[in-house]
Amino acid sequence: MQIHQIRSTDGTGTLSYLVVDERTGSALLIDPNREDVARIADTIRSENVRLTHIVDTHTHADHVSGAGELQQLFGSPIVMHENTKHKWKIIDEGDRFGIGDTLRANAKIPIDIFVNDGETIVVGEMSVDVLFTPGHTDNHIALRVEDALFTGDLLLIGQAGRSDLPGGNAAEQYRSLTEKILPLPDSTKMYPGHDYAENTFAFLGDEKKNNPFLKQRTEEEFIRFIEDFFPPLTEDATGGKTTLQCGVQRVAQPSDTFKNISAEELHSMLLEETPPALLDVREPIELMMTGAVEGVLNISVRQLAARTRELPADKSAPIVALCQSGSRSIEAAFFLQRLGYTNVMNLIGGTSAWMARGYPLVRAAVRI
Repeated sequence: MQIHQIRSTDGTGTLSYLVVDERTGSALLIDPNREDVARIADTIRSENVRLTHIVDTHTHADHVSGAGELQQLFGSPIVMHENTKHKWKIIDEGDRFGIGDTLRANAKIPIDIFVNDGETIVVGEMSVDVLFTPGHTDNHIALRVEDALFTGDLLLIGQAGRSDLPGGNAAEQYRSLTEKILPLPDSTKMYPGHDYAENTFAFLGDEKKNNPFLKQRTEEEFIRFIEDFFPPLTEDATGGKTTLQCGVQRVAQPSDTFKNISAEELHSMLLEETPPALLDVREPIELMMTGAVEGVLNISVRQLAARTRELPADKSAPIVALCQSGSRSIEAAFFLQRLGYTNVMNLIGGTSAWMARGYPLVRAAVRI
């Protein structure tokens, strides 16, 4: 088996996968993004494979699927869960949150094959096991191929997809995680449907230890946790890709020394006599285009390991990691902890949340 990961460039953090059976040259495509259709098609052609199936793990709310266009290009059947037959029921609810157009576009894509839990999709000599995993949506599936698990938006690296979008349910998400995901071997390689921190995959054993969504809880405790974890959906706060990205990518604190803070909390801290150090882990071009919180040290998350000497010498002093959405900064926060920093904080929602509160960004006084 060979896995090609196609990372979106449209800001949604979407990951698509071309999974190839090397013995027969047959291939399965998982969660294609319409914005990436040309790149995906080029990959299929350059690998000289026969695309036998296109699978959407669920009805996407933050981007339009490219399954329809790719089906027209390659003639491959589109596969989704049986519950997708009722997809039109969630569109009106989506309109209230500004995502109705995306849901409507995805609902128009014709599905050729409907699958249920426990069924197998045969791709060449490769068996693809279907796991029905509702919670993020009511038609969500995960796919298991040999030692790989494609989790869609049910489970992400270090976090999970939110369950309060149309069709979502926190109790179902709990049962999907505890009954379908946790029993799988620790050696399973998990490939998520979204990621913003340049991760390619994670071992499920590491996720069991570190992902707060996989912590042992009762169903009631999980529901309370997830309600507190994600900012509530509001009718004026989810009408675009950036906000949905932040909602999907918000990360809870992994230990007693790691704290998530809001934009309001950071603003108050910066007014104190001894404010925290600020580490902005976006790319320099992002700061040049949008500005930054005044006084930040800019080291992109990709360069952190090579530039540790530039970090504050006092590892007990407070330091806040931030990015655009609060996702890349979580990787930086983990990294700072591993370096021995004991007062690490992550800005929830990143600079998007900062600007939403009306706080200023500057293009001067940024240390790069």
